Amino acid sequence: MKVGDLVNINQERGAGCSYKYTLPRGLGVIMRLEETEPLIHDEIGPIIHVLLSTGKTEDFSPKSVEVISENG
Repeated sequence: MKVGDLVNINQERGAGCSYKYTLPRGLGVIMRLEETEPLIHDEIGPIIHVLLSTGKTEDFSPKSVEVISENG
C-alpha cells in the first residue's frame, strides 16, 4: 500500500458485536500514509489519508482499505 494506489473503502463502524456494521465509502486514491505511535491494540496501524471519489479527503485504518490498483 503506497501513495497513489487506487483503493476501495469499506469502513467498519460501531462498537461491540451486535452494533458493528460495515459502511461502503467507495473508491479513492491514497494521498498520504501517516505512521502512529504504538498503541495498546496492534490493529491500529498507520493512518491512511484517502481522497474519495466524492472529492473529500478522509482518514482510515488499514483494515478499511483494499488496494484495487497499484500506482506504477
